[in-house]
Amino acid sequence: MSLRISLNNVEYMEGNTKLINNITCSFSTGITYMVGKNGAGKSSILKLIATAVHPNKGEIFYTNLIYEKRLGVSLKELNDEDIREMIGFMPQHFTGHAEMTIERYLKYMAFHKGIPHTLVKPLLDKWLKDTNLFELKRRKLRTLSGGQRQKVGLIQALINQPRICILDEPFEGLDSKEKSFFKRIIQRLSFHSVIIISTHLLEEIEQSDNVSVLYIEEGKLCFYGGADEIEKILVILKRNNNPYN
Repeated sequence: MSLRISLNNVEYMEGNTKLINNITCSFSTGITYMVGKNGAGKSSILKLIATAVHPNKGEIFYTNLIYEKRLGVSLKELNDEDIREMIGFMPQHFTGHAEMTIERYLKYMAFHKGIPHTLVKPLLDKWLKDTNLFELKRRKLRTLSGGQRQKVGLIQALINQPRICILDEPFEGLDSKEKSFFKRIIQRLSFHSVIIISTHLLEEIEQSDNVSVLYIEEGKLCFYGGADEIEKILVILKRNNNPYN
């Protein structure tokens, strides 16, 4: 199966403010880094793709190329409910359920995402041990540090190996070892899933064959290409007299 997400002349407003301006692009299997300064419109695009909000103008299409023995290859259009069943989403300011413990919250999310009950405990134990959260599993989310909470947010987004994974500034507050751990997980997942990661840091981007970069400025798409073309973003910034930081 091959999944594709296509944005066609998408605009999005909150009140009288236009946050996304006439964006057309598509996402398929692999990793796409969505780059731009804070306030550029990255989070709005991610919420649109995650079906949390809907565009004021334009359309978003979700299609799946499927093979059936009798019918051969066909293209199936997916609706919002289809997408929500296959998505893993981490918002920029992840809080979860503040009064739940780490263990209870992640169990709740695992059950909600359809992971069989018999698999949940061993799966959670492994995640918690690998991320150094096992000894903290009975701590409430509201008592965690920013980095600890980020790790919980990443686990809940990745735990069911989603076909679509949307991560908004996921690595903030993590040290280099923790970033490397989650990036390895994401890289493995990207071979069969659509991964979209927002960041305001160019240095976060991994350069490999299945990595693309999309650059947003003031709600507009300024560049979309391979990770090996990052220097083109720097040219755009220099031309616009807009030093990146």
